Amino acid sequence: MVSDVEEREKGGAPTLASIAVRVGVSVNTVSRALRAPNTVRPELRRQIAKAMDELNYVPNRLAGGLSGTRSDIVGVVVTSLYYSEFASIIDALQSALLKDNLQVMLANTRYDPDQEVTLVRSILSWRPAAVAIIGVDHPTKVTELLTSSGVPVIEMWDVGGDIIDSAVGMDHEGAGKAQADHMIACGYRHLAFLGSMRENDMRAKKRARGAASAIAAAGLPDLVYAVRQEGGRPALGEELTHELLDSNPQIDGIICNSDVVAFGVLKALHERGRKLPGDVGVIGFGDSEAANYVTPSLTTVKPDRHRIGEFTAELIVARINGEEPRTNVVDWELLARNSTRPPLKSLNGD
Repeated sequence: MVSDVEEREKGGAPTLASIAVRVGVSVNTVSRALRAPNTVRPELRRQIAKAMDELNYVPNRLAGGLSGTRSDIVGVVVTSLYYSEFASIIDALQSALLKDNLQVMLANTRYDPDQEVTLVRSILSWRPAAVAIIGVDHPTKVTELLTSSGVPVIEMWDVGGDIIDSAVGMDHEGAGKAQADHMIACGYRHLAFLGSMRENDMRAKKRARGAASAIAAAGLPDLVYAVRQEGGRPALGEELTHELLDSNPQIDGIICNSDVVAFGVLKALHERGRKLPGDVGVIGFGDSEAANYVTPSLTTVKPDRHRIGEFTAELIVARINGEEPRTNVVDWELLARNSTRPPLKSLNGD
């Protein structure tokens, strides 16, 4: 009998045989524990479940005759669909994959690490042709599952970290630095980072870190944070702006985690009678459709989502065809609009 270690060294995904060897039972017993758990002693079921978790085993949902094949499914795992910045990435990705007769299976983790583990495990059980997943920062178990799956894995949207296989995305820390550099160049000196910053939203944290580094390099007062661990929405921006200015009235520049939050910031500043621009400058992230139509028009960072989606599809097909892993860094653009025109005191030379 081949040991589970020897089987893993062959580079294949864990099998029922791997589990059987680990527990010291037959393959039939492991199979029964999955198909008819009531026929297996509870203690033995626990041992089998423990071995499955340790070996990152994923059951195969395909019919028996297809058990040795891959499906035409590409699993796509995103972190949010609410005010989603990922919609155009998915649209471009799906359109490109259809040309190669590949279908998208979409999963939304809602920034919940436990959900991410569950959803990734479920997608892998369908033996996908590849998996595309948002970000490069995942729960340890997700990284283990994807690494041991034997399928191409493309991490999207971010390239700033350890990569499992291949990646297509942007430098979020660099984007945050550019936001702060722009505010500083426009004459703003007391800056805040405002918006949604959930515990597992590492991209937001990277942009905040980039902004803080730019401010420190310019010798300005430390970046002030006004954030909550909840989804981004206009009402959040409005509420946080009032809280921010009540406690930090000196703030004259607000760097927003998203355009959606920035819309609420603009509303709150109008409510407080602050001049826009002049008293306060505001910059967003995302370049949503409304950004150029609010008053004042919103300065923002525009990621090339369509390109990220297309590059991801190209890389998926290339990896399926046996090409080597690679990383594509996609540029972004800072769109300077009226919300960050230099304040009047700078224009007057005061």
